[in-house]
Amino acid sequence: MAEPLRRCRPLLGTFVEVAADRDNAIEAAFAAIGQVHRLMSAHEPDSDVSRINRFGHVREVKVHEWTARAIERAFSWSKRSKGAFDIVAAGKAAIEHGLIPRHADQPLPEAAHWTWLEAQGACVRLLKPGCIDLGGIAKGFAVDRAVEAMRRAGATRGLVNAGGDLFGFGEEPWTVAVVDPLTRRPAVEFRLRNEAVATSAIIGGSSAHLLGGGRLLSVTVRAATACSADALTKIVWAAPANLRELLDQAGASAFGIRADGQIEDISAEALAA
Repeated sequence: MAEPLRRCRPLLGTFVEVAADRDNAIEAAFAAIGQVHRLMSAHEPDSDVSRINRFGHVREVKVHEWTARAIERAFSWSKRSKGAFDIVAAGKAAIEHGLIPRHADQPLPEAAHWTWLEAQGACVRLLKPGCIDLGGIAKGFAVDRAVEAMRRAGATRGLVNAGGDLFGFGEEPWTVAVVDPLTRRPAVEFRLRNEAVATSAIIGGSSAHLLGGGRLLSVTVRAATACSADALTKIVWAAPANLRELLDQAGASAFGIRADGQIEDISAEALAA
């Protein structure tokens, strides 16, 4: 089989790589990802997300259908994980740590819980000043939309990689390697076919205690969609009591890389918990 065409562009606060067997499919993928970037990047002052953060506490903000869908999925994961996944708490923390900007007319966030955000269809509001950060789930959402666009454009094989959120499709699987966050050497290699994978890592001396005290530097989740895989990486870090149920419901599996370089099967740990 001929080598696929590959392109890479800066989007969504990272580098996005797209590979496919048709050039027009690659362009379609980047168009879809660019649309998500314009709608959901907290760095763009006029994005849907930034408009919610600037004005959502004083009036309803009408958003694009895609933004409404991404927020609905975030709500779903918040409810199912009992708050382990929370785009309002994440937004407040991101502002406080300087990870995203506070734009003109944007108040300091007070809300720190997802229940302070309400959405009715395409209309979104905050019950008091707050900040949402779709962040990773927007990356996963963008990957899924890009794959849809590639298939509509006639691609029979393709891969989208948005900073660690990947989806590979086609008859022939894609070889994917997850690196050790400390050594940057490949630690786990597997084959991806018509499914997604997302990796979340803690670097720079930070650590997390997860599932019985295992110290992990990264978490990787495989799932049916990139949006689900990305959301589940955050939920796995939080290790809610219903983690097994959430992984099972999503048909997902997860593993982590420990500080000593060992691989920990989080799915198995969750089943034993």
